[in-house]
Parts: sequence; C-alpha cells; structure tokens
Amino acid sequence: MKSILIEIQILSFWHAGSGIGRGSDLDAMVYRDVTGLPCLPGRTVKGILREGFQVCEDAGMLSSGKTAELFGSPATKERDSAPGSLRFNDAQLPEPDRSYLASSEGALLRQSLYSSFASTSLDENGLAKDYTLRTIELAVPVTLVTSVSSMTGSDVCLEDFIKACSVVRGIGGHRTRGLGRCRWTAKDGGELGV
Repeated sequence: MKSILIEIQILSFWHAGSGIGRGSDLDAMVYRDVTGLPCLPGRTVKGILREGFQVCEDAGMLSSGKTAELFGSPATKERDSAPGSLRFNDAQLPEPDRSYLASSEGALLRQSLYSSFASTSLDENGLAKDYTLRTIELAVPVTLVTSVSSMTGSDVCLEDFIKACSVVRGIGGHRTRGLGRCRWTAKDGGELGV
C-alpha cells in the first residue's frame, strides 16, 4: 500500500490545544505525545488536509467529489455518513530528535520547547478589563513529520497531496493572529506492509 509522507515546517510559535490547563498557571496547554513532546494529533492533521483538499477542489485544481471520497462525508437527511479512505497518524518530531529529547539527556532541552503567552482585553482607556487575563502555552517552531495511507489498499495520489499542502498556511489555535504559520510538503512514502 502506498503512503504519503508529510513534513510540516512550523515557522512561528504554535498551539495545538489539549483541552486541559494547569491550575492557575496556564489556561490551555499544548497537546503532547506520551513522552511529553509537542505533536499534532492525527485528527487535526486530517482536518487541516481536508480543508486544503476542499480549497483545491473549489478552485478547480482537483476533481469534484475528491474531498468526500478521501475524507468521508457527514450524514444528511437524504443519506448516511460515508467513511473516508485514508488513515492519518500524529505528526511528531523526526525520530532522531524524538529519541534524544525523550531521553534523560534531553530533559533540559525538552523544557525549552514550550513558552507561556498571556493576553488580556483592554478597555477604552487602555487598562485591563477585570477577569480577562488568559495564559496559554505555546510550542516553539519545530519540524514535524507524519504519514497518510489508504485504508482500502489503493494507491494515494501524491500530486493531489502536493496541491493540498501548498494551500495550508497555518495550524492550531490563534492562527489568524500570527500563531502556527507553517509550510507543508508531501513526498512519496513508498510501500507499507499490509
């Protein structure tokens, strides 16, 4: 089964939410893998790529219905939901970096992968409004890698992924405010054992 390798170069601080905070210190923490390293969940990778495919389809760069064929479609009054044909993995740091940072030697560097960011709302006089201070955790710019493969055993079209990756500009929360700028590239991942 053919797979696609995707490299995500994150160019600015970013926040892929975990849905949890850390008491009074942080309102929102970055999503981490089991070793405590920042990663992008497979469901997030799927959503971002789906949006890229839909933009390309709407622009006429891909055939009509391609997005629904690969990613599935939701249920409507007329029909049930349809599953997609792709499998997505978490986007993680490349293996050599992940192994080192997960080791005891990399513990100090692992702490430097994160930074806190505080924001508040200001009133018309430029003073902070009551109860508006919010602190989120951000991850530093890194490169993540992931793979996408077909669940049906059919080949996936590299050219379609190259097009979809070319329109992706941001990941995670607050991307309309400058966080999570990124560049995605797709490459042939070769054959996977079934």
